[in-house]
Amino acid sequence: MTIFEKISDIQMRLKAPKSQYNSFGKYNYRNCEDILEAVKPLLNEHKLYINISDTVEHVGDRYYIKATVAVSDGESTITSQAYAREEESKKGMDGSQVTGASSSYARKYALNGMFAIDDTKDSDTTNTGGKEQPKEKPKEYKCECCGKSFTEFDWNGRHYTAGQAYEMSKKKNGKPLCKKCADAQRTEQVNINDI
Repeated sequence: MTIFEKISDIQMRLKAPKSQYNSFGKYNYRNCEDILEAVKPLLNEHKLYINISDTVEHVGDRYYIKATVAVSDGESTITSQAYAREEESKKGMDGSQVTGASSSYARKYALNGMFAIDDTKDSDTTNTGGKEQPKEKPKEYKCECCGKSFTEFDWNGRHYTAGQAYEMSKKKNGKPLCKKCADAQRTEQVNINDI
């Protein structure tokens, strides 16, 4: 097997669950250590060596940590790189901790690139940067005829949401109608049939 085939096999078989939990953002995530713990046995199986290194790069007036992941079979090497910008300061952290956090982030994403790990639900997509995301307005379920909103109700010992009432009416009447409009439609149909 070539090194590319070995990496491809690892990408297909790698299972690195999101076992960490961020209680502030209320999401699960995986960190660099989780990925390494899952990938090392697969690397060993294929007799591959992994090395992760960092460099600091100054771009404009900011510093970036560049993480490089290198996987080698002793003859060929494949690399993946990722960058993380250092915060100028972070509350409760000294300079070395800020650099360390940036390093961990960059290393994780370099590993993601190497092993084709998708992190679309991780902190970079859920982190609001201290700003509250606008809450989605709940869907309103309205009568197609009069515009009155459907409401939740209890019937026969069972609870129904507004959405369920809307769907039930739509199924029964061919379109979502409140009780008053549905009764009026049925009365109108009866009168037409009487002619």
